[in-house]
Amino acid sequence: MSEGIDYEALLAAMEEERANLDKMIAWVKWKIPKGDTNGSAKIEQMIAQRSTEPIRFPRLKQDTFFKMSFPQAIKECLNLMKRPLSARDITNALQEGGLTHKAKDLYQTVFPTLQRMKEKGEVDKLANGEWGLAEWYERKSSQPQAEEDK
Repeated sequence: MSEGIDYEALLAAMEEERANLDKMIAWVKWKIPKGDTNGSAKIEQMIAQRSTEPIRFPRLKQDTFFKMSFPQAIKECLNLMKRPLSARDITNALQEGGLTHKAKDLYQTVFPTLQRMKEKGEVDKLANGEWGLAEWYERKSSQPQAEEDK
C-alpha cells in the first residue's frame, strides 16, 4: 500500500458519494410523471423526509476538531470540505468532528464566530448565505502598485 494515502477513507467517501447519487437518481425517477394524479404529494413527502435526514461529512473523523478553538475548527472544516457551507452545516460538521465545547446550542456560538472572522478578513459570506475562506475569493491585482513619492 502506498504511504500517505488512506484508502479506507477514500473508499468510505466514494461509497457515501455513490449513496448520495442513488438518492438523487431515485428522486429524479420519482419526479418523472407516471400518470399519477397525486405525484406532487409524493415529491413533497420525499422533500420533507430528505430535509430531516442529517447531512453526513465523510471526510471527518470523530476527533478531527478535538481541542481546536472555534476559529481554527471552522477554518479546518472549510479546508476539508473544499466548498462553501452554511453556518448550520459548519455547526453540524464541527459536532460530528468532535469539537469540544460547553455550549448548549453550538450554532449560537458558531454564527457569531463566523461574523467576527469575517470582520478580521478570515472568511467571506456569499450572497446565498454560505461561508467560505477569504483566501478563496482574494483578487489578484492586475496592475502593479505605484511607488509612493519620497
